[in-house]
Amino acid sequence: MTETKTGSIRGLILPLGFGALVFGGYVTYWNLIAQRLQAELSRALPQTEPGKIEINGFPYRVEVRLADFAATSANGFGFAASSLVMAASPFNLNLWALEGALKPRLTLPGGPQRPLTAGDLKASLRLKEGQLARLSITFNRLEAGPANAADTSGWQTGVGAFHLVADPKDITRLALALDVRDLILAGTPEGPAAILGPKIHHVRLTGPISQGQTLLRSARDWSAAGGAFTIMAGELAWGPLSFSKGQGSLKVSADGYWQGSIRGEGALKPEGVAVAGLSAPLDIALENGQARVLGLTAARLPKAFD
Repeated sequence: MTETKTGSIRGLILPLGFGALVFGGYVTYWNLIAQRLQAELSRALPQTEPGKIEINGFPYRVEVRLADFAATSANGFGFAASSLVMAASPFNLNLWALEGALKPRLTLPGGPQRPLTAGDLKASLRLKEGQLARLSITFNRLEAGPANAADTSGWQTGVGAFHLVADPKDITRLALALDVRDLILAGTPEGPAAILGPKIHHVRLTGPISQGQTLLRSARDWSAAGGAFTIMAGELAWGPLSFSKGQGSLKVSADGYWQGSIRGEGALKPEGVAVAGLSAPLDIALENGQARVLGLTAARLPKAFD
């Protein structure tokens, strides 16, 4: 009888002890990766005070909460938010999902910081060996408001998606896919583009970027490395102008200007209806900060770097 009780107690204690050991090991593991992540974020975001970087989510996930977040790339892109929340699995810190951003603000190259609002915004980031493996952003609506009370510019979009994916055979090479509908500019464009109006119904660009990882760090270094964006498919529907089957190549000159050309099929479609005889091959040339169509400046482009 005593031996039976002893065996029963031992049978109960051993699993409990093993479970406690496993749980204790997991607690240690989770805390170690949280400490490592805190240190890496502090190094990567030197302008963010250590007290504004919080690591939570135990036991099921790792949640990073950044207060008064602000970051600007060497290419002039900037993003800021009073609070930014991202999460990942404790067993896969290479895949992160954006869970929330309070009072987000966006800066595009050559432009001011603008308040940003979005509908059904989803973003995820996958890393491999410390480099970008995939970045995906999708939204149903995106709006960048005026920079200040005196500013009347800004823009908004309908449904859109942006993807950057590293080549599995050559991680330095990235594939870009951009698809945005109903892009509305706050004001009428300047110059000949004014006849097209403030609404771009659809824009789509896809193709590989050589030395893409370098471009993420610095457009100047990308230019020096001879990087190029090869456009495999370009489409644009802007007012009565329709452009499709676009192919070409874009680079950045040593003084920071985008250069290259895109050749495709152009057509005029007033009220969305194609007009016979108004379709022809069309070249869009980029040089010295201008996008030129039929020898006329259609738009001015910000420099990739100063």
